[in-house]
Amino acid sequence: MAKLAVILHQGSLGTAEERLGRILDFFGVPWKAVAVAELEKMDSSAGEHAALGSVQAVAAARARLAGGGGALRAFTAVYAYLDPDDCRSETCIRALYGRADWALGRAPAQPVPVVVSTEARELTGPMSGLKLSLVLGAEDAFLAGDFSGPESAGTTILSAAGHPAFHRSRIHGTEMFLCMSTGMADIEQPAGNGFYDVKQHFCSVAPLVMFIKSAFREVAWRQQELGACLIIDDPLLKPRYGFCDFPKLQALMQGHGFNTNISFIPWNWRRTTPAAAEFFKSQEALFSVSIHGCDHIAGEFGAASAEVLNDRARLAQARMRKHETRTGIRHDPVMVFPQGVFSSACPEILKRNGFLAAVNTETLPVDSQNARTRIRDVWDVAITSYGGFPVFTRRYAFHGLENFAFDLLLGKPCLIVSHHDFFKDGGAALIALIDQLSSLDCSLRWRSLGEVVRRACRRRWIGPSREEIEMYGTELRVENPSDRPIEARVRKRESRSDQVAQILCGEMPVTWTAEGEHLCFGGRIPPHSEEFFKVCYRSPAHAEPMPRSLRYEITVAARRVLSEWRDDYLCRSHFLSATAAKLKGALRRHP
Repeated sequence: MAKLAVILHQGSLGTAEERLGRILDFFGVPWKAVAVAELEKMDSSAGEHAALGSVQAVAAARARLAGGGGALRAFTAVYAYLDPDDCRSETCIRALYGRADWALGRAPAQPVPVVVSTEARELTGPMSGLKLSLVLGAEDAFLAGDFSGPESAGTTILSAAGHPAFHRSRIHGTEMFLCMSTGMADIEQPAGNGFYDVKQHFCSVAPLVMFIKSAFREVAWRQQELGACLIIDDPLLKPRYGFCDFPKLQALMQGHGFNTNISFIPWNWRRTTPAAAEFFKSQEALFSVSIHGCDHIAGEFGAASAEVLNDRARLAQARMRKHETRTGIRHDPVMVFPQGVFSSACPEILKRNGFLAAVNTETLPVDSQNARTRIRDVWDVAITSYGGFPVFTRRYAFHGLENFAFDLLLGKPCLIVSHHDFFKDGGAALIALIDQLSSLDCSLRWRSLGEVVRRACRRRWIGPSREEIEMYGTELRVENPSDRPIEARVRKRESRSDQVAQILCGEMPVTWTAEGEHLCFGGRIPPHSEEFFKVCYRSPAHAEPMPRSLRYEITVAARRVLSEWRDDYLCRSHFLSATAAKLKGALRRHP
């Protein structure tokens, strides 16, 4: 495996090479830029290298030394991408592979089938065998020609319209990867509204991430595990809510091996019956509970006022503690934002009020002028751009299997969002998704939502029996499955170290330092064991609860009752839902 990336260039770094360097930094891969004219001076004894560059730079590198291929023998693998000039790219590909019959092809404007091979699972990982339909971008192409015969014909890793779009072969003993796209993601660019969709740049992004994760696996960040959990928003804790029948769901979980988290509205804390409490307590290995807002009113955690956010965060926590006292049902201190709305100020408030993490479908705060979410943030295990507090992203089934698979390739947890209406077919759509996820070439660990968060981290080796670990939630469980003790150096993003009260390893405080925008601390993890770390923050100054008017209380109660009537009766009745739809249409026509 390679331990150093070499970015090939022809005199100076262009935009694509600069972006590539930032991507390598994101994955924790050491790299250096080397001009093709300086290749002979490169110290190949420093370690194993893999090269990345435009097809023009790679072709020039091959031709650099007499005898052909000499310059490439210093590399364990080479990744080449297209130049913007099609004619130049085509000429370089023919020279590089010695195939005069190979040419560039451009896909039509209509969707074409895109297929990820199953013949290179060590490279493609969770994306192995994916089949989807895409409209290729202007930056994408495919390779046309005869691919039989010599070793340069190689293997098609990713095909588009039946032609190679990502190709692997061997040239003079060096493994060569050719990506048929000029695209190079700028991960410092702001993320767009809604969710990140890999389909927008599939043929440039997926091949590069596959290559980096595979070629540099010994030095790059890796996930501790791929945690997974299904999250159902809104339900009361009772045997049935809307289309969701919890005893039937329990049987499905036992039969198909998955876990469910109920995103519970704290306003409902008095409404769990003793019988329902006994059911959910008896099934806590399958069901977990998180915190879904406070009153579940529109935009309640989208406020800009720290005073208002503090009040709502404290009230939500207090209600959930009362619910646990009444029922014995434990909950994870994880916030699921109602309707996906949060302000840029909110995550830091949650952090200081004892929350472990937040989970959301939307990646941008409601005050978009303060948005700091970049593409690198949505590629990361969790978004930490707001006060260093993690916002884990989740996906609906309609986002597509390819997006779940790309998240897993990146090392992100697999969090599925649903509502009760996802079960109106008796759970058939859910089980179809669970079976698809189970078929991916990776090992999912289904856990409670809190445990998924506690075990979500990035790890990399920094020496014999020494690891660096990137922490996201305010709590972390680190496993050591090896036969030797590990010295763990943990770092956590935090720009306000003055808010940290103490850091615990197990039950004992540990020494920590602030280095730039990170907290740094460590501990020794014995063989075949795990260690628990927790960052404890200073609570905001105590304030009296904000007054809540009778009118407000009545509005919240009415909203909850009407929402439950809609979910339990209106949605489940064809007659009532059809009548409601007609009435709604009539009101729109006659304002």
